[in-house]
Amino acid sequence: MDQRDKVQQQFGKQAAKYTHSPSHAFGHDLGRLLELLPLQPEMRALDVATGTGHTALALAALVREVVAVDITPEMLAEARQLAKERRVENVVFQEGDAEALPFPDQVFDAVTCRRAPHHFPNIPGFLAEVSRVLRSGGSFGLADQTTPEFDSGRDFIETFEKLRDPSHVHALSPSDWRAAIEGAGLHVAHLEVQTEDRDVEEYLDVAGVPAERRAEIYRRIAASPREAAEMNGFHEVNGRLRFERRRVITVARR
Repeated sequence: MDQRDKVQQQFGKQAAKYTHSPSHAFGHDLGRLLELLPLQPEMRALDVATGTGHTALALAALVREVVAVDITPEMLAEARQLAKERRVENVVFQEGDAEALPFPDQVFDAVTCRRAPHHFPNIPGFLAEVSRVLRSGGSFGLADQTTPEFDSGRDFIETFEKLRDPSHVHALSPSDWRAAIEGAGLHVAHLEVQTEDRDVEEYLDVAGVPAERRAEIYRRIAASPREAAEMNGFHEVNGRLRFERRRVITVARR
């Protein structure tokens, strides 16, 4: 099974959960991303790996038109229904691969991608496509989970993520993101790291993690080096395990 099939299998089954996930619909990273992007009412924007459309629908209130692409038909069906319910008419949803965008060169004023690149097998290829479809002077806004810069914390959270979601490939550290974006010929204008305190069980529920993998995840957490767990903010509140989901938020210009 290739990576595209893994993503479609994982998110096809869980699509409705992402529509109703408060974190995906109202997470602070969404508001911050839109705040940082220099958006104007006449702009045409592209939302890559739109999922159930939360970012695209938020963009739609700020620009003339949004095109939103995803490779999973079930996620796009949820997004179209959500747009219909909210009476948003300036978003076009279509199937498309982040690493082979089905658009001509330099046709968008802004490109966004939120909570998806850790599923992409070829980040340089994705960024090359972003650069290709952006107009000169256009902006790219990214929000995605990130790892600590140190190996012990990075390896621990990557193991956790891959057990939670088999379609997870690799999350980049903030410094890796800066290097990759600038390597694609884009200029990083802003980069920050945001944290969100997440309940582990709820986080597993959204991904539909089966009981046997949940048990393995909790076993790995319990056996992890204290330093690695602390780097990722694992802690208990009222008997429930929580952690700090770190996300990099960056805006770059072409």
